[in-house]
Order: sequence, then C-alpha cells, then structure tokens
Amino acid sequence: MSKISRKLNKDFEKEVKKHYRWNFTVNVMDAVLFWFGMGFASVNTILPAFLRHLTSSNFLIGLVVSLSTLGWFLPQIFSVNYIQKFKRRKDVILRWGLGERVPWLFISLLVFYFSEYFSPLFLIIFLVLYAICVFSGGIQGPAWLDMLAKVIPLKKRGEFFGWSNFLGGGTGMFAGFLSIYILRKYPFPSNFSLCFLITFVATSISYGFVVSTREPVYPIEDNLTSLKEYFSKIPHLLKGDKNFSSFLLVNILLSFGGMATAFFAVYALNRLALPDSQIGVFTALILGAQTISSLLWGYLGDRRGYKLIVEISILSTILASLIAIFSSSLYLFYIVFILTGCSFSAGMISGQNIVLEFSTPRMRPTYIALTNTFKAPFIGLSPLLGGAIADRFSFPLVFLLTALILSSGFLLLKFLVQEPRHLPPYQPRDILPRRI
Repeated sequence: MSKISRKLNKDFEKEVKKHYRWNFTVNVMDAVLFWFGMGFASVNTILPAFLRHLTSSNFLIGLVVSLSTLGWFLPQIFSVNYIQKFKRRKDVILRWGLGERVPWLFISLLVFYFSEYFSPLFLIIFLVLYAICVFSGGIQGPAWLDMLAKVIPLKKRGEFFGWSNFLGGGTGMFAGFLSIYILRKYPFPSNFSLCFLITFVATSISYGFVVSTREPVYPIEDNLTSLKEYFSKIPHLLKGDKNFSSFLLVNILLSFGGMATAFFAVYALNRLALPDSQIGVFTALILGAQTISSLLWGYLGDRRGYKLIVEISILSTILASLIAIFSSSLYLFYIVFILTGCSFSAGMISGQNIVLEFSTPRMRPTYIALTNTFKAPFIGLSPLLGGAIADRFSFPLVFLLTALILSSGFLLLKFLVQEPRHLPPYQPRDILPRRI
C-alpha cells in the first residue's frame, strides 16, 4: 500500500471515529421511527388481516408477502453496479427512500375511499403501490447496509443492530398495541386506512434522520464497469469463495421459512374465529420478542460470530411451525408469535452482519447484493407455495413441510459453512473499484 493510500485510509478512519456517536444516534432513530411506522402495516399480521376482508384466497394473501420479500431481495444484484457510481451511499438511499414511503399515503387514501367497492382493479392498484414501496427499498438496500458498515466500526455493529432492533421493536410493539385500539374502535375500512396513514407519517419522519447521517467518502478510485462486464465476473467470485458459495446454497433452503410465517396469523384467526383486533396482539408479541431478544443476539454475535445467530433463527422458526400444527388455544399461538419474533430478530441481526464478514470493504455491496438476490426467488415464492398448498390441503401440512426443509438447511449450515470471522476474506481481482 502506498503512502498516499495509507494517508487516505487514515483520514477516512479518523472521520468515521469523529462522527461515530452522531451517526450511531441518527441511524438508530431512523430505525425506531421506521419500525414504528411499519408496525401499522406489518406484512405478517396487518396486511394479511386486511386482505382477508377482500378475498378468501390464501394464494393472494401469500402474493403480498411474496412481493415484500421479492421487492427487497431481487433488485439488489441489478442495483449494486449503479450504487458504485455514488461516492456517498446516502445519495442513493435518499433518492429511493421516498419511493419506500410516499406510496403509503396513496394506499391509505385508496383503502379509505375505494375498498368497500372491491374489484380486481382495486387489488391491482393496491399491489402496484405496495410493490413501489418494497422494490424502492430493495434497490437502495445494498447502499443502506454499506453506509452503515462505513459509519459503524466492525466491533460496534452488533451493538448498533441490537439497539436498533431493541428500541425499534419497542416502538413497534407500542404500534401493535395502538393498532389494537384503532382496529377495534373504527369500522372497516377506516381502521386500516388510519393504520396505513400512520405508516406514511412515521416513516417520513425517519427519512429526516437518514438525511442527517454524516457519511465519509471511501478512498476509492473510480473504475466503473458496464453491467454486462460486472455480471461476467461474478461466477469467478463464486467459484473462488467456496465458503460464501456454500452459504448462498444454505440460504436457499432457509428462504422457505416464509411458507409458514406468512400464515400463522391467518391460521390463528380462522382456527379460533378471532376478531381483527387480535392482530394487534400478535403484532405486539412479535415485536416484543424482537425487542427483548435483539440485544442478546447482538451481544452473542459480536463475541461468538453470527453463524450461531443464524442457527438460533432457524431453530426458532422450526419450533414455531411445530407448535402451530398442534395449537388449539390462543395461548399456544402466543408462543408461536413470540418464537417468530425471536426468529425474525435473530435473522435480521445475523443476516445484516454475517455477510459483511465474508468480504473486504471493497466487495461489500457485491456480497450483500449476491446474498439477497440469490435467495430472492425462493423467499419470494415460498409464501405463494404455502398459500397454494393451504388452499389445496391444509395449513398444518404447510407448517410441517417448512419444519422439514428448515431442518435440512440447519444441518447443511452446521457442517458445510465455516464461521467467516475465523477465515481471511476472499479478495477477487478486477470486479469493483480498487483502492488508490
């Protein structure tokens, strides 16, 4: 490394350290407000309950869950080369962050004025607006995670994501309890319309905290490639980094957890003939479990590595699926949602951190995008598959199949993938911009 390069790296690290506390705070606040807003539009509870008023098709309910996951994961490998053009990742986040928030205002108005006149056109407009939200989030996803990796030092990332999930989950849990009041007090469709309006307001406030992030510029020389050239080099990366390729394979199996988690709420409502207000309790339980467990996962991940946290996430979903099969009381379903919350928080914290440890900083956006895009078709289609199986057979069969698939994924992860923290990062040549 040249003297110029060492000086640039040193200046970069000094700037990161200088603004660390500020960036830690504003990005935690972004998470807190965003979680609070999305607590009123939970894809696992609120949205399925809303669609249940409009259709009896579990396939269509699963379609919304699929859109959520496909929108977040699928675009990332296509957007990563575009992201490389920006010296500050925040510029990408601000451009596409509006698309992640503004459609909720139009969804709220659509539901309030037109849901009583349900038609295929109404459902199409709703799905298009929701798709804009989730795909906008997916396009800027690698930029968001790479920005956090830049401004939050390695040994503080578990603490950051732990506190973000803890405080965000706490406000999300409050949102769940508030949604109980709204869903119970106001008639359909005003109750859901108000929930979606709160989503828009809260996430819009969170946008202001993203604006406040003080992101330093990487000491990287512009050496951009075309999208075609970029894609042509990815197979060499996968062939060279065997451990990462094994992790991608395991992730495909783990993606089928959505077959079960997408339908726990609908199954509970139908099996026990529960009112819509019970959805708020389920949301609060999921977010409460996320809140309480997230600090533990961050602590363990920082000290033991994030492969362990991935394993905990898988086992929690397996156990939740098995309990759901035999649940005949509301209290057993409460356990299902608590385990689901623990699984979600473990999955989020480990998924956001483990991939960062496979790669060097230069390769981070590519590794993030590959991880998310490889599993996108499977994590996106699994709720559709679950809905189709439930329509044809039953929900318990869906939950059993989920447990079996996840068990095979757990075994492969345990014995095929090594903890990346204990290995030197793979460094392929000539894929992304090089350091000066």
